[in-house]
Amino acid sequence: MTNIWTETCAPGHHYVAGAKLRPLSFGHALLMERIGLNEILTPLEFHCFIGICSRTYEQAVKWLGWYLSPVGQWYYARKPMPRDKNAALAEAMEYALQAQQLPELLGSEDSVEAGARYGAPLLQIIRSTALEHLNYQPDKINDAPFGQLVWDILARNEMRGGAKIIHGELAAGLAALQQLQQTRMEAQP
Repeated sequence: MTNIWTETCAPGHHYVAGAKLRPLSFGHALLMERIGLNEILTPLEFHCFIGICSRTYEQAVKWLGWYLSPVGQWYYARKPMPRDKNAALAEAMEYALQAQQLPELLGSEDSVEAGARYGAPLLQIIRSTALEHLNYQPDKINDAPFGQLVWDILARNEMRGGAKIIHGELAAGLAALQQLQQTRMEAQP
């Protein structure tokens, strides 16, 4: 298996614009979802991202109360971005991507074509699965590393006969076989 798993589940220190960030946790993802922080395009969004991800869940909840206040919004709207804005945004993107790397999965065609069958938000499904089947604790789950949580769920799914976690080279080989089959189908009269 590639080092994606270790990079995701045991990340090293990560700095964005000089700020030391904690490993992206379920609680971080939850808070960013709550306030609609999907992209980091403005100084306000950048400082919110740094403010959340540099704290534990409980600390971030308290900080977010101040950040969302009129005074906090005024302060952070005027707080300058780092000198090299593009480098800071690239570091933030790298941090988010590293924390959410997932393996390639090999599922049955029925499960892939059927798509999602749940109405619950993805984060709620992740939380429920971790609490019910993986013995995560309700009072500690919001500080659980997000990537590790997702990998735990995918590994459990694989052990129960679900989609298989496959190595990148195997996935490339399967894609080549699929392309070969499609080429043969097109070549038949």
